[in-house]
Amino acid sequence: KVLNKLLPNSPHFPDQPLNEDSLPYKIGSNITIKEYNEFLERQESSGYKYQRRDNGDVFIIDMSNPEHDLVASLLQRYFNFPNNNVVVDPPIVVGIDGFHFSPSGNGQLIASDVTVYPNPSHVQQPRIPYPGPPPGNRNGWPHARIVCEVGNSQSTKEWNDKCQLWMNQIYIRYVLGIKLHKKRNRKNDLGQYHRSMTARLWQQESGYQEWQFGTLIRKKQTPTTCNAPNLPQYQ
Repeated sequence: KVLNKLLPNSPHFPDQPLNEDSLPYKIGSNITIKEYNEFLERQESSGYKYQRRDNGDVFIIDMSNPEHDLVASLLQRYFNFPNNNVVVDPPIVVGIDGFHFSPSGNGQLIASDVTVYPNPSHVQQPRIPYPGPPPGNRNGWPHARIVCEVGNSQSTKEWNDKCQLWMNQIYIRYVLGIKLHKKRNRKNDLGQYHRSMTARLWQQESGYQEWQFGTLIRKKQTPTTCNAPNLPQYQ
């Protein structure tokens, strides 16, 4: 409450903790891009995903949970494999929640769950900077070449729109999106709730590939064929 008085033109968190059923939850109105960026950089609360809409409204659209964290952690481990266990100054940097300027060009900061970009020590500087140096992240490091968006509570449309927004930046070669759909009411033979999951892989200058995995196909009661490791159709 003290912070709310000190920063009246800033998004504010509710007094009570949120749960996934509360999302999307509005936390600000008429917030400028400058105010929104400052709010993000203060990092008042971790574990939330935010969205600022064109009218200045700001919402919490997603929140971390164990499944989301495990997926993001697994992706980080996979992308670190090419580093061959190099821990200090690896050629490939795998980060989380790294701020970039939005490809929309409005100066707004955005972040993804996982970012993959080259170590500056391994990036050759352009000999001719015209029409300008390649874009970088908020801290001036090389721009991410691969980003991953893991959607949990946010809507499928919000998740898909965020993935497609990243593709407007030509330095990003791939966007991997994974959407964890809401758990079903029915359980499988192991006592686990059925859940549909969608993976989409975007590549520059081409469309996207999609895989339905989890235990049931989205919006259906049909089991998926993703029922064992190392299946060729899911590689």
